[in-house]
Amino acid sequence: MIGTHGEAITVQRRTLGEPDVDGEQTETVTETMVEGCGVQPVMDMGQALFEQTVIVPRWKVIGPYGQYLSTLIDGNSRILWRDKAYKPTGPVQDYRTADRLGDHSEFYMLEEGR
Repeated sequence: MIGTHGEAITVQRRTLGEPDVDGEQTETVTETMVEGCGVQPVMDMGQALFEQTVIVPRWKVIGPYGQYLSTLIDGNSRILWRDKAYKPTGPVQDYRTADRLGDHSEFYMLEEGR
């Protein structure tokens, strides 16, 4: 897909299971590729820290039309995009239009380690 919705993201979702024989909680990671996304940079002017403004680069992800991402992405999700890992910075917002033609999801993400 080309244009503003020409990006693909991979969503890694962790599911915690029962503890193993050593008492360690098991974890399963599933990966789902989502094609047809729009990813746009968003600059967030953070708190002033010692008279310097902290700028935090975030990314706004607009999901493909007709697909809701709130069932796929949660607080434990990890987003892979262009060889970097990101974390969602809040809940996914699903938008439903009256004619259903503009239905989509949006969320913000921040690069891991920032």
